[in-house]
This record gives sequence, C-alpha cells and structure tokens, in this order.
Amino acid sequence: MDGTTQAESTVELAPGYRTRVLDRGGGRVVVLLHGTPFDVRAWLPVVRAVDGRCRTVCFDARGHGSATDVPVAGYSRLADDVVALLDRLDLPDVHLVGHSWGGQTAQRVALEHPERVNRLSLICTRASPFPAFATVAQGLRDGTADPEASLSRWFTPEELAEPHGVAATVGSWLRAADRTRWADALEMISTFDDLAQLAGIAVPTDVVAAEDDGVAVPEHMAQIAEAVPAASSRVLEGARHLVPLQRPDEIADILLGRR
Repeated sequence: MDGTTQAESTVELAPGYRTRVLDRGGGRVVVLLHGTPFDVRAWLPVVRAVDGRCRTVCFDARGHGSATDVPVAGYSRLADDVVALLDRLDLPDVHLVGHSWGGQTAQRVALEHPERVNRLSLICTRASPFPAFATVAQGLRDGTADPEASLSRWFTPEELAEPHGVAATVGSWLRAADRTRWADALEMISTFDDLAQLAGIAVPTDVVAAEDDGVAVPEHMAQIAEAVPAASSRVLEGARHLVPLQRPDEIADILLGRR
C-alpha cells in the first residue's frame, strides 16, 4: 500500500455504521481522528499542508459528518472502528493522530490495540475528566445552550470579525451539528479518565498543547507527556484549541518530525 492514492469513499466499518473516508497521498501513513462536533473537514488544512510528503487517512466518527445517523459509541467501540478501517485498507500499523475528543479515542487505540500504532500524536486533548462539559451537554439537549458559544474561546475578536474566515466556517459547522450526538460526545469527555493508564503506551508520542486552550490546558497536557514514557511535548504559543484549523503548517511540521 505504498502507492499514491486520492480518494473519497463510503465504507461500512461495522454493521449499521457507514462512513466517509478520505485517503490521500502515498508513503508513510498518518490516520487523523477529529474532535466533536466536527468531521473530516476539520483536518483538511493539515492534509493540504502535508500533501506529497505522506499518506493521510481520515473518516467521520460515529454520530458525526456523514455518520450523524449512527449513535455515538463508547471509546472501546470507537477504537475498534479505527482498527476496522486499518484492516479494510490493509494497514498493519500507522502513525495515529487525535485532536480533542479524537485524541481520547487515539489513546484507547494505543492502549487496547498497541500493535496497530507505530507513533502517536495527541493534540489539545485530555486524559482526565472535564466535568463542566456535562453541563454543556445538558444545555445542548434541552435547548438552553448556544451552539456557537465556544467560538469566543476558540477565536480572537479579529478572527470572529472576518466574514469568510475560519471562525465563520466553524460557526456554520456548529449551527448544523446534531446537538444530541454532540452532547453524547461531550458527556464522554466529561468523565474520560485514562491518565493512570498512559504508562502503558510504548510508542513515540507527540503531545501538542495550545497556550490559550481553556480545556486541554498546557498544564494538563504536561501531565500527559509525563505519563507516557516515550513522549515529547510542545506548547504552541498564542494558539487556541482548534490548532489543526488555525495553525495547520505547524501541526504538519510536528507530524512530519520537522519540529
């Protein structure tokens, strides 16, 4: 599977779970797991930034994007979905990259299926509970939460003022997101607690924090880096939570081992 590919397809990874897969490029394989309530589009700036230097594969997790009709599942089931995709593409092991909620799934893959991961990159994610998201999830369910409230945490006032910028695009994604699926994922984040198990991850691991991230705060990302034996850490100065969208060139350099 070293040949160059450039394809979008719809595949069934489990009974009742059909999803969009983007497979682009050739060479070393990097599999990208998105956060919530996003989908494969959240990785496109990074995909473009690494174009020609590796093969990128990304897909819509359960409850997101093309798979909105599929209920969100637990982390072990989400990890099994990643393995099912690798099996379908005949990929024995890959460089696995997870952002935010996707970073938690990536942790589970590395712990439950270590033979399928040759390198791990955890970007702006958590390994211990974030209880405040349970309240946000309830607000999404009962209609009291503003789906665009996160924009002020993710973007500067200047970015928010740009009518056709990244913030405007993300705002449209949030308005269109399925609130039930989003709430399900936020509840998972609110109780996720793998920090004590991370010592079991043996592969080289990039831990990437954003200086101004209010959820995956740099102090917590430092705890993750300390827990993983073969981890290296980096804090992107002045960055916020959505670094794959806002700082794709820097993320690309990290994934390619250039930083």
